[in-house]
Amino acid sequence: MTFKHLALIIAVAGISLTLFTGNIMAASMLKIAVVDLQGALNSTSEGLAAKETLKKKHMAKQEQVDKMKAELDTMEEKIKSPVLSQEAQTELKEKYRVTKAQLIEYVTLAKEEEERENQQLSSRILEGLIKIAREIAEAENFTIVLEKSGSAVVYFEDNMDITDRVVKLYNERYMAGEGQ
Repeated sequence: MTFKHLALIIAVAGISLTLFTGNIMAASMLKIAVVDLQGALNSTSEGLAAKETLKKKHMAKQEQVDKMKAELDTMEEKIKSPVLSQEAQTELKEKYRVTKAQLIEYVTLAKEEEERENQQLSSRILEGLIKIAREIAEAENFTIVLEKSGSAVVYFEDNMDITDRVVKLYNERYMAGEGQ
């Protein structure tokens, strides 16, 4: 091994050590926050109001479904009746089949509508929550904000959680009409 080789090895080792310690120092200077977006979504005034609206709509649709099921049950009982003529029974079976198909279609469309409405409301609120989380991160020099309800975050200190602050700011803006 020549002196040149030895000098090169020492230089590479020195640079590697510098980079390694630099990364450790940089990592220790990271300012990290966590936010529970799903929890925040469920805690905002708008999220709670949207949940209540969706619940009322669901209840109204469920009443219609129950009414249609009761009608089907009544028809089913009449179909079993021995006093019913063959022609009347055939007619009633056809009506039963059509009503059952209508019920299935109604339930399918109602579920799709509920999912679509829920998605639209949730997306808009989540966009607002993410915007506020970014604003907090920028104002307070956070390097990273992690979503804590995801499976990637195993541990964090309580003081790293900005969820309550995000919800509070969102609610203030929502009440002021800025979030709508």
